[in-house]
Amino acid sequence: AGIRVLGALRRDDSLKMPERHLGLVPVAENEGERQAIEAMGTAVAKSLDIEAILHLACLAPELEVVMPERKMQPRSCRIGIARDEAFSFYYTASLAILAHCGAELVPFSPLHDAELPAVDGLFIGGGFPEMFAAKLEANETMRRSIREAAEKGMPIYAECGGYMYLLQSLKDFAGREYAMCGALPGRAAMTEKLQMVGYVEAELIEDTVLGKAGTKLRGHEFHFSQDEAEGESPFRFKKLRTGECYETGASRKNVLGSYLHLHFAGCPEAAAHFVEACSAWAR
Repeated sequence: AGIRVLGALRRDDSLKMPERHLGLVPVAENEGERQAIEAMGTAVAKSLDIEAILHLACLAPELEVVMPERKMQPRSCRIGIARDEAFSFYYTASLAILAHCGAELVPFSPLHDAELPAVDGLFIGGGFPEMFAAKLEANETMRRSIREAAEKGMPIYAECGGYMYLLQSLKDFAGREYAMCGALPGRAAMTEKLQMVGYVEAELIEDTVLGKAGTKLRGHEFHFSQDEAEGESPFRFKKLRTGECYETGASRKNVLGSYLHLHFAGCPEAAAHFVEACSAWAR
């Protein structure tokens, strides 16, 4: 074909990363990640013509990129972001949008901290609470701190793993049930079978911390668990691949949770609405 071959990486069973039911083991848990990456680097150095690749890269013209102008809003609230081994699924751009909207992001650990920091709202993202259910249950003071904040009306938004953590209990793959926060009514249980993976359109059925009733958001679901939420569902989901519609999620006071993973850069109005709810709580 007249194309220069710059190298090839052949199959090597030693070049692998640890994985589990939702994909790769997160960085926060994976102590062997550095060794695996170094082994991959060694293989690349031996198998590819790195100097030729760098030379080609230098010949490429510069790209002209026009960045959208976003005016940073003044700080109006502090939002706690759950970040530890159990909760680590966040889009960096999503957190940046929250900061642009005026939120100071404060990391905390549901696993290791005794109670919540001084914040005006919470964002608890996805992760692997099922792998740390016993430790999450054992941290009773943190669970009580979150439950009491919810009772007082603090805005709290949770996705997937974070949603399961806010429910009353969680059953792991072995069927063992662990007490969770109880900030939302209902329970969750792990399943051996994949329950859902794919893009969805989510319409708010009621006014929530993400927006008014009728607001439409887009995101994705990916989970090996089922929820048994109680009460009225705050969301109506539509699978973009099949068109199937169903009501899901749970809400109580200013707490909202579901299996939806949002990218706030794609729906900045939802991020702004959540920051405003937290700012109102701060005031």
